[in-house]
Amino acid sequence: MTPKAVLFDFDGVIADTENHHIAAWQRTLAAMGWLIADELAVRAAEVDDRAFLTELFTTRDVPVDRVDDWLARKQTLTVELLRYSPRVYPGVVELVEALRGRKARLAVVTGTWRENVQAVLDASGLAGAFDVIVGKEDVTAQKPDPAPYLLALKKLRLAPRSVVAIEDSPTGLASAGAAGIRRIAVGHRRPSGDWVEDATFVESLEPAAELLERLGF
Repeated sequence: MTPKAVLFDFDGVIADTENHHIAAWQRTLAAMGWLIADELAVRAAEVDDRAFLTELFTTRDVPVDRVDDWLARKQTLTVELLRYSPRVYPGVVELVEALRGRKARLAVVTGTWRENVQAVLDASGLAGAFDVIVGKEDVTAQKPDPAPYLLALKKLRLAPRSVVAIEDSPTGLASAGAAGIRRIAVGHRRPSGDWVEDATFVESLEPAAELLERLGF
């Protein structure tokens, strides 16, 4: 069956945002007088912001009631960096245009803030392409819980069997799978491996014609 919609993860699928988050964390913590090693900044980009900062404050005996203020500062910096330099992966724009040409509905289902997604979509000319954006603030349970995908299905008014999801991580694949959605795992710079499980693996999102076939168009 030809999919009626394609659901994209954001970080690691549409946009290469790791360096944006690392830079935002390093600048935020530098304002506190802390210089952190690159490997710690990389870890910060891979985990929940609140969990990371709460743990860091606890280990350095800083009152955790200051977490929200510094999280807001980091988020402001992140959005500024994303708007200034939206690093959309090769093939994304072409794939989105090809899917729209085939009347497929598009959605973003992500564990990041909707503001981050919108900043990149606006800056890259993709803002009008997506019918639905499910961000971090829209659900109480994050991936690998199926809640983000279930909400997207509800907003799209579509059944799981009629859509396909594109993910780049084990947690994202688990989330889509738990919602009963067929999955494509995109590696970009990451090779195939156990993390793919039973999803269809593709190295990148180009060329568009090849991806359309993998997606079922």
